[in-house]
Amino acid sequence: MLQTINGFQILRKVAESNTAEIFHVLRLVGRGRGAEAAVKVLRPEFAGDGIEREYLETEYRICSALHHPNLVRVHELQMSAKQPFLVMDYVPGLSLRQLLDKERPNLADALDWLAQVADGLAYFHEKGYVHRDVKPQNIVISGDGTAKVIDFALAAPQDRSLGQYWLRRLKEWRRPGTWSYMSPEQIKNKRLTGQSDVYGLGVTIFETATGRIPFTGETPQELLEQHLYTKVPSMTAMRADLPLKLDELVRAMMAKDPLDRPRGMRYVSGKLRSLGPRSNVQ
Repeated sequence: MLQTINGFQILRKVAESNTAEIFHVLRLVGRGRGAEAAVKVLRPEFAGDGIEREYLETEYRICSALHHPNLVRVHELQMSAKQPFLVMDYVPGLSLRQLLDKERPNLADALDWLAQVADGLAYFHEKGYVHRDVKPQNIVISGDGTAKVIDFALAAPQDRSLGQYWLRRLKEWRRPGTWSYMSPEQIKNKRLTGQSDVYGLGVTIFETATGRIPFTGETPQELLEQHLYTKVPSMTAMRADLPLKLDELVRAMMAKDPLDRPRGMRYVSGKLRSLGPRSNVQ
């Protein structure tokens, strides 16, 4: 494994995907020497991949201008390195995926984290972008309970006009996203707005509250068809102690038609917080 990378000492690997690895590092040289950071490094077999390099550049271009406590901040891009990488804030903690794999979290804590995620995504949407890959793996919970959205590799400007939509379609030959959390309009490669992230967060809330994702399939096609056509299962049927209003909110967030979903993440955040007070949600 790498021990250093272009002026950073690697302390440990904190996450990985099919195309990249994320490491906790210390800066060895220059301004900020000794400071902790995280670096996202393309795997060697993808270091020269034009699409993955473009995703890395897009992530830097978008995230370096973000200033929100619930979104990770990216500081530096090194495309000339043997393995291109991003430098970003190090967030000590675990991903929501890791927490769910250990045990189902206290619902009050989980709703607070997810409301913070909605706050960050509301800001992101107001800046004109859509994340396109909202899921537990891309949410990190720090030790003090702060939730941050990470991994903006698939982020893109919202399709606010037909012209923007067709420009994006011409550039992309595949449908970016994760099948289990993908909105119907992503699957159909239709116009994308923040409503697509509302759907992904709805799936994430469902999984966090019940311990399972709403749709599964033996093949990718079967899974995607369920997102397109199958009614969202009842969360309260799986877990009777869940608030009925949470079940209703998630059903609305996962509506097949984006126009039938809640009109924005600020509404979602407010609804999640309204399910308190925290002491009454177990």
